[in-house]
Amino acid sequence: MNWKKIIDVLFLFAENSIYLLIGVILTVASYFIIYNIAVEMVHFSFDSGIIRSVVEILDQTLLVLMLIEILYTIRVSLKEHVLKPEPFLIVAVIAAVRRILIISVEVAHVPERFNQFMIEISVLGVLIFVFIAGMMIMKKMKNEA
Repeated sequence: MNWKKIIDVLFLFAENSIYLLIGVILTVASYFIIYNIAVEMVHFSFDSGIIRSVVEILDQTLLVLMLIEILYTIRVSLKEHVLKPEPFLIVAVIAAVRRILIISVEVAHVPERFNQFMIEISVLGVLIFVFIAGMMIMKKMKNEA
């Protein structure tokens, strides 16, 4: 066996090990967040406001969705040894929507920053449009290939 082949196998093993470790960490983090969501639902506080509690639960749920998409990306990378951009775009859309939801609640609590919040929501809206357009273009290119 030549040295190039041995080095290639070692790097492939290292790459797969790191992907696996990151996958385990993301999985454990997802379970902790789901546990936190369950605790939040059990200790649902009417004192801090229903809207705030619901948005917090939704925010954490969207975070778990982002982690699942990243796990999917890791699984595909391990299986096919190819890094695909689509899952990252999906994570970006979820993150932007998540931030818009948080801003919508913060506006009610910090009205003096209304203009800043509206600028941020506008930028996030444009980003969401760009991400979705990118996904559609990639899908069209894939279908034509």
